[in-house]
Amino acid sequence: MIQTAWLESRGVLGPFQLLGGGFRTDVHESSAGFIVRIGKSPTDGNTFTTEREMMDAVRRCVDIEIPQPTFAEDSLPEFPHGVMVYAKLSGAPPVAPSRALARSAASALRCIHGTDIGMAMPERVVDHDEVAALVRAARRCLTESQRRATDRWHADLGSFLAGKPSPCLIHGDFWHANWLAAEDGRTITGLLDFERCGIGLLHEDLAPLKYLSETFRTDALDAYCKETPMNPAALMEEVGMFDVLRELRGLDWALRNPDADELDDAVEKVAEVLAMN
Repeated sequence: MIQTAWLESRGVLGPFQLLGGGFRTDVHESSAGFIVRIGKSPTDGNTFTTEREMMDAVRRCVDIEIPQPTFAEDSLPEFPHGVMVYAKLSGAPPVAPSRALARSAASALRCIHGTDIGMAMPERVVDHDEVAALVRAARRCLTESQRRATDRWHADLGSFLAGKPSPCLIHGDFWHANWLAAEDGRTITGLLDFERCGIGLLHEDLAPLKYLSETFRTDALDAYCKETPMNPAALMEEVGMFDVLRELRGLDWALRNPDADELDDAVEKVAEVLAMN
């Protein structure tokens, strides 16, 4: 009730419908078509105010709709973990993979990854200490064979990072729930949730393409590498390491936030990607 009163005092009128949520936020829609993102845990990515800065910067460089927040606050008595409000964009997340959609995703990523924002950006490059901490945290949730697989993965990722792959601007959570598509579902028209946006490795954005199927990701990587020196098969091997990294981060979050009741699901996801790598 206190949160509703605060929003309505600023012209964002209820009633509000819960659309969904993730590790960091719950997402609501107001009766007038505003999206309200409410922080529900401390951030380990961009704050809402930093996220708005990233959105404003990327909007100037890409031909994709990006929300324009009417306000973004990081810490209020009514919203201890912050709040962001913006007008709802047209379109909906795609639900069916297609080669056309894969090409659209690849095109959007090439544009983002090739963008020079011309301003200081949050660092999202994978940190060796972070990875070691993720492995340590995960061990108590894994079987002995899974621990051995994690150790092998850790060594392989370390060797890859030792080669100092070039960083670029990344979205940071480029999976289809954060896309808006045209009515036919074949073209990405909008992009949401810039909480993890910053300077990182392009593999972070390519990994979650698998959630629309491995075939979809293969098609997207083929399109992404077209007319570049990159080899899609070699890139796919590298991206597979980031599948594990993504799920270990999810497991780490679940361990640090037991009230969210997502531990079993997170362990299962780690087990799945370890079996595939």
